[in-house]
This record gives sequence, structure tokens and C-alpha cells, in this order.
Amino acid sequence: MSGQDEDDEARRLRRRAEEKLRERVSDAADPAAESNALALLHELQVHQLELEMQNETLQQARIEAEAARDLFTQLYDHAPMAYFNLDSLGILHRTNLAGARLLGTTRSELAGRHLTGFVNEEDRPRLADLIYKVFAGQASEHAELPVTTLTGISRILRVEACAGQVGSDLCLLAAVDITDLAESRQALMVAASVYETLDEAVMVANAGQRIILVNPAFTRLTGFSADEALDRSIELIRAHRESPAFEEQLRRNLHTTGHWQGEILHRRPSGEQYMAWVSMHLLRDDRGFPMRYISVFRDITEQRRAEEAIWRQANYDPLTELPNRLLFLDRLRHGIRQAQRRGRLLALLFIDLDKFKEINDRLGHDAGDAVLKEAARRISRCVRTSDTTARLSGDEFTVIMGGLESGSGVDEVGAKILKALDQPFEVAGTRVALSASIGTAFCPGDATDPAGLIKCADRAMYAAKETGGQRMTHFSLQLDATLQEREALIRELPDAIEHGQFSLCFQPIVALDTRLVVMFEALLRWEHPRRGQLNPDQFLALAEAAGLLGRIDEWVFKQSLSALEQLNARRGEQELPLKIAINESSPDGVEGVSVDIWKQQLSQSGISPDCVIIEVTEQLLQDEDGRVDAWINEVHASGLKIALSQFGIKRAGIPHLQRYPFDLLKIDRSFVHNMPHDMADRTIVHSIINMAHRLGLKVVAEGVETHQQHELLREAECDYAQGYLFGKPLPVDRILVEMEPTG
Repeated sequence: MSGQDEDDEARRLRRRAEEKLRERVSDAADPAAESNALALLHELQVHQLELEMQNETLQQARIEAEAARDLFTQLYDHAPMAYFNLDSLGILHRTNLAGARLLGTTRSELAGRHLTGFVNEEDRPRLADLIYKVFAGQASEHAELPVTTLTGISRILRVEACAGQVGSDLCLLAAVDITDLAESRQALMVAASVYETLDEAVMVANAGQRIILVNPAFTRLTGFSADEALDRSIELIRAHRESPAFEEQLRRNLHTTGHWQGEILHRRPSGEQYMAWVSMHLLRDDRGFPMRYISVFRDITEQRRAEEAIWRQANYDPLTELPNRLLFLDRLRHGIRQAQRRGRLLALLFIDLDKFKEINDRLGHDAGDAVLKEAARRISRCVRTSDTTARLSGDEFTVIMGGLESGSGVDEVGAKILKALDQPFEVAGTRVALSASIGTAFCPGDATDPAGLIKCADRAMYAAKETGGQRMTHFSLQLDATLQEREALIRELPDAIEHGQFSLCFQPIVALDTRLVVMFEALLRWEHPRRGQLNPDQFLALAEAAGLLGRIDEWVFKQSLSALEQLNARRGEQELPLKIAINESSPDGVEGVSVDIWKQQLSQSGISPDCVIIEVTEQLLQDEDGRVDAWINEVHASGLKIALSQFGIKRAGIPHLQRYPFDLLKIDRSFVHNMPHDMADRTIVHSIINMAHRLGLKVVAEGVETHQQHELLREAECDYAQGYLFGKPLPVDRILVEMEPTG
């Protein structure tokens, strides 16, 4: 029944009571009774009014209670925090919408389920202990529990439980999803751990660039403790070796982009400097003003040293410490670009050490390395500081001279280098003689690209070497044509041996007192199909460069023995056997024929070793080492005779006469040619003959072409003579014909 219906029923009852009371009063007709009745009626009316007022109050209270209940229900159901009502066994009796969403289901599906079913197994004892303490009347408890929803999502809840709120048999469990907070907290813990254990130094400064925070790595790296660094300027660790332009660019980048990174030189309290790789970051506040400066840096000194070492290994020769081929090419390309842009000349000098291989062979590679280091030092001292001296490989050096207005300065530098390298080298207590051949080329005159310029300078160097070395040659088109011809001859040499294009001519050597032929000198010729007959000085150096000298010498020795057999057979047994002189330009062990091979050929021919004379020149003896000594001693021990030819050219042959077991001395043709009209040369010839005789040597005069020369030599008591006066070099078959008896 509604409140309005109750009020109507009360008024109806009141009216009936009043009517009954009046009827009773009327029947009694007693005024006193009527008065009392009216008083009672009035009192009843007053109580009725009070009841009506109380009823209205109760009605209002009930309305407010229902509104409060509805509000509570709405707040409970739609609260952002999850609520769970559960009993002491953990069974859910009621939950709000947030709780259902949190567990990934509906409220109806949660009713009657155990909350522990959502909690990870290892954390269920914590939930049970929490519920137990709440129902035991202990203070409100809270905990963090990982749960897994029905949809398989893992969450972390912060729960708080209290009892007696909705009945003594239930407790209220309030839960908040703190998954993001827990993950952020974990991330902060990790970040803090990383910050503390980071190998890189971290320095945080305030807006005034005063240090407010450093990590342990900062102390280890910089040497400054935290107390020494805090509230100090960030300039504390700077060495301040960078330029003002660098500082300005750093400041501009940092305040424009908010970050900068690069290399900065730092210092430690001891003053020691180190290179640091620094990453700087600027944090701004909400208004855009600088708030924090964060610097993260590490010591890269050893890294830079290692990188520099690797770079040097890649770009510098480890022996001489000069730029190697890689760096040389880079600087040559740069120099050519500079020359073309500025309209200047660039010169490239290609330097090759003459006979360096022989130093390695006779003294060893350690001695060769010492020579290369000293040669590099001498070359570097001859050039300008702006020039580049490089070692390409082996005994090849280059010099790049840029910014030239003319080529005159190149000749001066080349002359200095030749003079410097001509000085003796002291190696392991031994004086070593060395020389160099230099080829030069110019940009843009000869070539405008690195490969072309190198090729031109290289060809010029070979031209200098071909003309005897110890000189500098400039590249030219005529020179290039000559070199091309030279290269063609080198390519044709192997075929010349195989196809029998080599031949021997024999020039007689006569006894001056009788003018009878006593020996012949074997002279090599190359019957070239295109260029005609070539003399040894036109191709022997090429044969040596091609590694064919040994094969040619072996062929010459064998053919000479065969010719000598024929000549002696024609001469007859009643006369003394003829002898043969064979030129040797390279000793055994380098390019020459092994002495053992000569012995084998002599044994097969039946010719006595003392009928064969091996001719060597003074130039061959310039390399005073054990290898030449051993070779000459081996030749002498085999029974072969040894002659020193072209004596007098070097003006240093006398010590060789005392040192080596020579049997014959051949005076160079230049002295013989000048004897008739040059008293000095005549005196020199007389002196040579007298000295040789006192040493027990026989003497041969080369290049005798006139009777006057012959008479002067005979008067000087020279033993033998050789020249056109007595006969030209002829093939053995022509000589055999001339030896036939006439008539």
C-alpha cells in the first residue's frame, strides 16, 4: 500500500471514531462526560496530527534511503575500481562491472567462482593469507597479485581487503589494475640498474650547466669523484683543445636540434688527456627553456690508436714508414686535380735501386731491409716538405712534386737523390755500393691520369737503367718508341733461343812476338729476322731482365767448346792447341751458368780446362762480397783460366789483381787507341804491362787496329794482341776454310 492510501485510511478511521463518540455523548446527555469526550477527541486529533507528521518524516527517510541505495548500487556497479565480495573460502558472491571487465568476463559468470582461479598458482597462498587475516579481524591488508583473465591476458592488481562492510560472512576486496605502473616501475628499476652499471659515463647538468648527477662510470673514466664533480661546471672535464669554430657549431647544433655527438678531448685531474666520444642531449621544460644537459661519453683513445694503427698499416710501408702504393695513388690523384685546377705542373719521379737484388742475395734480407730504410731516409731528405715520397714495392720509390711552375727544379732534386744514393751504405759492418735509376714524367705534358703518368715515369726509369743506371731520364715519345722496341725484343728472346737465331763469331788473339794465333775470343751474335745482326750489348741486358741469361751462357759455353774442338782438329796435333776465351757477365747463383755444368760439358768434350778462359769485367767485381769470391775460387779450382777484361776503365782494378787468382789481363781498347798520340795513355799501358808481369800475369791488348799500335805494344813487351789488324770476328766455318793449307 502506498503512503497516500495509508493517509486516506487513517482519516476514514478518525471520522468513524468521532461519530461513535458523539453518539455515545448524546445518549449519556451528561455535559461533563461530553466535555471529557471532546477533550479526548481533541487529544486524539493532536496525536493524529503527530502521527501524520511522523509518517511524512518516515516516508521522506524511506525515499532518501532508497535514493541512497540506488546511488550506492550505481557507484558500486560503475566504480572505476574493481570490487569483489567474497566469503572466507574465496568464492565470489558479487562483483561490479569494473571487476568483471578486469577479469575478462561478465558478472553473472563470476558469481560462485573462486577468485583464486584467476591468480597465478605461485601467488595463491598470498591471496588465501590475505582473506584469512581479514576474517580474523586483523587490520585491512593489501598486496600486489598477478592474475590471468579468462581471455589469457596477464595483469598485475593492487588489492585491499576489509571485512564487515556487507555482512559478517563476506569481505570486500578492492582491486586496481597497476600493470602499466608495475611495468614502468620495472623499467625504472632496469634503467636505474643500467645507469649504475653502465660502462659509459653519464653526467647530468642543470640549466646553468652545473653538474647535478654522475654515475659510477663517470668516476672510473674521468678520475673525478662524485663529490668533486657535483655543482661544478661541465667544463671541468674538458681539455679545451678544440677551435672556437668547433665550440660554436657544437652549441648551435645542441640548442637547435636538442642533441649533438662527436669527439671531444677530455682531461683527468692528473692532466692526462684522452679522446672521448660524447653524445649530448638537451631537455627543455614546458615553456621551451633549457632544463637539463645530459652527456653520455666513453674513452675512445685506444680505439682511435687502433684505428690509426690500422690506417697506417693500410697506407704506410711498415719498413720505411713512407706512404705505400695505396696512399701514393690517393695523393697522386689529388695532386693531378690540383695541378689541373691551378694551371701548374706536377712531376712524378720513379726511382729504382740498381742491383739491389744482389744485396739481398749476398748479404741477406735483413741487410736489404737496412739498405731500403736508409735509402728512404736519404730520398726524403732531398725533397721538399710538400712533396710525397712513397715506397711502391721492393726497391721502387716514387716522389710526387706538385705546384711546379717549370720542370727545372725536378732536375735539381733528381741530381740530389742520385748523389745521396751513390754514397756507400754501412750494413752489418760492410760497406755496400748502390746507385739508382730515375725516370720522370710530367702532368699535363706526358699524361693527365695516374695510370698514364706512372706508366710514363716507369718507362723513363727503365730507359735510365738500360743506359747504365745512375742517371735520370725524362719521358718522351722517342723514348717510348725505344722502350717499345726493347719490350718487343724481350718478348722475342725465348723464340730466338728455340729457333737457333743465336750464333758465335770468333776473333783471333795473336802472340805479339810471332803474330801467330794462339787463342780465339767467342763473341755472341743474334741474327734477328727483322733487325739484322745484333751485338751482345744490344740484347744481353734484356736477356738478364727476362731471366734468360743462364740459358744463353750455357749455350755459348757448349758451342764454344764445339768450335774449339773443330779448330784444334784442323790445326793438327803437331801444333800447340788453341784456347778459347768466353765472356761471363753474371756469376753463378744469380743468372749465370753453374760451374758444375761447365765441368760436365768439358768432360763430355774432352777439352782440357786450361784451354778455356773465362773473361770477367771490373764491373762484375765491384760487389765485394763472399758470393763473388766463392764463384771465382770455384772457377779457378776447376782448372779453368780467368781473365780480367776491359782493365783500366774503372781505375780501381789493381786491388782486384791482388785479391783474385787471375791468369790473364786484357787492357781496354780505349788506352790502346790513344797510345800513338797520347803519352799519358802510352805510359799507363806500359805501367799496366809491367805490373801484370810482376804479378805473373799475361797481358792482352784489345782493339789493335794499326801497325803503329802493334809496334808500341811489342816494344812495351805486351804478350798478346787482339783487333782488326789481326782479324775480324768470323763464324767457325769461315775460319776453318781459311785454315786449310793453300796449294
